[in-house]
This record gives sequence, C-alpha cells and structure tokens, in this order.
Amino acid sequence: MADLGDVERMVDDWERDAKEKAARYQRMQQEVQGISITGSAANGAVSVTVGSNGIPTGVAMTDAVRKLSPDEIAAAVLTAMQQAQSRYPQRIREILAETVGDDETSRHLVATAEESFPPPPEEEPPPPAPGRQLRIETEADDTTPPPPPPPRPKPRPRDDGDDDFGDQTFLRRD
Repeated sequence: MADLGDVERMVDDWERDAKEKAARYQRMQQEVQGISITGSAANGAVSVTVGSNGIPTGVAMTDAVRKLSPDEIAAAVLTAMQQAQSRYPQRIREILAETVGDDETSRHLVATAEESFPPPPEEEPPPPAPGRQLRIETEADDTTPPPPPPPRPKPRPRDDGDDDFGDQTFLRRD
C-alpha cells in the first residue's frame, strides 16, 4: 500500500499538471481570439478579412473595382472570403501545436475547422461579359422522340334501358 507521502505527491503532481494544462488552453484561447486572416481576389482589387470564428470582419476594395461589373465584384468578394476562410484550419493547427500540443481535443478542433472551412474551389474562368451572347449547343444523335400520348377514351353511349332506377338509391329507407 502506498504511504501518505506518495499519495500527497501524486495529488500535487495531478494538480500541477491540471494547472499547467489549463494555462496552455487559456493561452490557446487567447491566440485563437486574435486570429485575423485576409484573402484577396480580382488581382488585389477586393480583400476580405475574417476573424477568429471565420466570419468576415472587414471588406476592402481598391479603385480597380470600378472596372468590374457588379457581378464580378460580388464574385470577387466571395472568392476572397473563401480564400481567407480556407487558411483558417491551418492557422488553428499552428496555434494548437504551439500551445496545447497534439491531443484528442486539438485533433477534434482541427477536424471541425476543416469541415467548416474547406479549401476554396478551383478558380473558374471569368464569366462572359453581359450583353448579347452566341451559344452553340449540339444535341446527341441517339435521342429518341418522346412517346405519343395515350389515346383518349371514347365516351360511352348513354343507355336509357329499363334497368334505370330513376336516380333513386335502393339503399335508402323511406
């Protein structure tokens, strides 16, 4: 059986480790709250900054946006925002490595950031300028014409035979 001195040392070690871990997590929280990442698009004409939660905290534009259409400006804002947000998981990974190290909690935090802020999509060519556009499409040769509609049922001739009950029900009691 362990003597009282060993138990006290174990409790002291546990308490010291818990305080050190709490201090590391406090430092991690402070660094995460200070995150500020900026992305840009349209050759630097549009910049978007995201904060510690990945939500935009600022949008800046240069005079170069005057040459862009409203749709191009909107697309540039979204591209810059996605670019900034896509760098968020890496920044979280760096902060966690510097402060708390690699443990189950830090791996979960990184995985959550990667789910929330995936890499930006590949850049697509700019959309064509608005106005008249010529679009040429070809149809596949193996298309079959749609089937004809089903034939309409022919109306039945009205039978005025003796089996008519005069529109009276035989289930009703009088």
